[in-house]
Amino acid sequence: MARDHEFTFLDHALKCGDSLVGLTSDQISATHWDTTKSPTFVGKLVGDHLREAERGRSRIREQAEWASEAELRPQFKAIETQLEVARLIGDGIVAAFFSADTAKKRIEQLISFQKLVQNNLGSREWHEKAARFSNDLLFGQHPTPPFHWQIEFPEVFSRRDAGFDAIVGNPPFAGKNTIINGNSKNYLPWLQTLHKGAHGNADLVAHFFRRAFELLRQGGVFGLIATNTIGQGDTRSSGLTTIISEGGTIIRARRRLKWPGEAAVVVSVVHVVKGAVPVPTPTLDGRPVTRISAYLVEGDLDTSPEALVANSGKAFQGSILWGMGFTFDDEAADKGTAESIEKMGELIAHDPCNADRVFPFLGWAEVASSPTHTHHRYVIDFFDRPLRREGNLKLWSEMSENERSNCRTTGLVPNDYPDEVAEEWPDLVEIVRRLVKPGRDVQKLDALRNRWWQYGEKRPGLYRAVGALSHVWVTSSQAASQISFARLRTDYVYSSNLNVVAHSGHSIFCLLQSRIHELWARYFGSSMKDDPTYTVKLCFRTFPFPDSFDQNPVLERTGEAYNTLRSQLMVNRNEGLTKTYNRFHARTDNSVDIVHLRAFHAEMDTTVLRAYGWNDLADRAAPEFIEQDADEGKTPKTRLDWPAEFKDEVLARLLALNAERAAAERAAGLTAVADEDDEEIDNEEGSA
Repeated sequence: MARDHEFTFLDHALKCGDSLVGLTSDQISATHWDTTKSPTFVGKLVGDHLREAERGRSRIREQAEWASEAELRPQFKAIETQLEVARLIGDGIVAAFFSADTAKKRIEQLISFQKLVQNNLGSREWHEKAARFSNDLLFGQHPTPPFHWQIEFPEVFSRRDAGFDAIVGNPPFAGKNTIINGNSKNYLPWLQTLHKGAHGNADLVAHFFRRAFELLRQGGVFGLIATNTIGQGDTRSSGLTTIISEGGTIIRARRRLKWPGEAAVVVSVVHVVKGAVPVPTPTLDGRPVTRISAYLVEGDLDTSPEALVANSGKAFQGSILWGMGFTFDDEAADKGTAESIEKMGELIAHDPCNADRVFPFLGWAEVASSPTHTHHRYVIDFFDRPLRREGNLKLWSEMSENERSNCRTTGLVPNDYPDEVAEEWPDLVEIVRRLVKPGRDVQKLDALRNRWWQYGEKRPGLYRAVGALSHVWVTSSQAASQISFARLRTDYVYSSNLNVVAHSGHSIFCLLQSRIHELWARYFGSSMKDDPTYTVKLCFRTFPFPDSFDQNPVLERTGEAYNTLRSQLMVNRNEGLTKTYNRFHARTDNSVDIVHLRAFHAEMDTTVLRAYGWNDLADRAAPEFIEQDADEGKTPKTRLDWPAEFKDEVLARLLALNAERAAAERAAGLTAVADEDDEEIDNEEGSA
């Protein structure tokens, strides 16, 4: 395109640095990252330098068609010198932010830098002292060179309609932990300061979307590659939802594109225009639509669905043991991390009372692989019992409520404590002390270290809710290829790998196992690669169930019949849920029983749609085999699913119904609050 030119004629336009870490010229003029601060004496100097740099860059662009590199190089160096003061001040302001963990300490560091600027600007030592202040940021463990866009491209941001005409890019994807561990300390707080309202769990790509949008002029367009979760959860609310609320319009999107390289990654490609300007008809996955929402579906709702009061206290994640030494598990026993089933039998034979605190233990692996969801592990559970009695303590009967609470916290209670303590089962306490306590002793959380004989998260709300029930419904709380629910008894300790719905009836199963709820869960749960993760908070509490669903006999009969059919199929084949639904979605499997299950599932879907009163959708609901992306050289898998256009219609109605229900609850003075089991520690115990 410019073969007659030396490549260096582009030097003035080639820049590098961290595009998410930098300041505007106004922030540099105010020597503060707070955009509300007024300019200081630095402002005029920076402004003069930027104007001179803009004139110089304009001359370079004009001369680039005929001047040689030797002629342009001195001009380019002169411009860089003009910009150096602004860069050094900007770097120092950013360095002050990154140098401290709290707002107060950051301001203290910033004041130190402001004094350095005030006392030294213009002196011979100025450059050296200013650069030294930013050394840790620029040359530390994770070097972070700031990039001040308005300083680097003054001509772009000084024109009447400031900003770039177009931005294209393939920004990196990174979750919260990768952002924290792979960048300078305080990188995540910087991003959340830069982009107000951004969630800490949002993927890094959401911040690139926000940054690109800020850098556009009115009528400008960006096109970026993104993780395929760009339209989901916290990443959506931190990125596209905010962009749309600030005047952005999605004009083109492709939701799922298999990365052409070796990485097994599915990406999305999104194009956004800024401002109220005439735009062409939006296209979604190649088809024209009326509007593309922040969810990357056709529709008008961009904000997150709200938790509904009606769904509170009905679904929970299972117990987080935080120590596999609580279990009796032959496989773990071979590794020395648990006791064997045989050992459990010996302990109960030695003292039958040990059976009182040993329970069947069930995780998703057993539920998904066994046709009857049979457990093969047991677990010790002292629940919230104190550890032991001690005779030197004040009598329980004479203690205040605060003193009693302190005793429960420490696990030590007086002799007249009226309830059970863990050491009434000394054989079991010995196991937990030997296999669990060493791992707990090195934990940072006081609760984990001090109450080592209790689970990390006991889930009192869960076990209260299921106490009067005969059965519950469970699904995986971890990433899984399929979203499926199974019916279990209530005499288990449920693993953290299970989500538990406290409802015995089949009407709720009919709803949860339907494509309607699966569509909702896949959109609002998190995901790993292309596998969804069902979370109670995002998938269940927000879901708008049909009115009086638990009194609907058609839903009850349909759900029971489907569960009976599926259960018998799994027993006949000796296959669990995972293999069953793999066959269910495989176009090549036309076994009579699988075909029957598919037909019944479609019938169940239409029953659910009619329960909502959406007869028009029920009449058109027709699942088809949809080919999924596959790695090179592998045969693509299929999913028996509704077409994308139909799913968009269903999702739009569910979103509208959620908004309607939430508004009605607010009007009635009802507010959804976090369940007591929501407060939890990170689960690092492994695949329990």
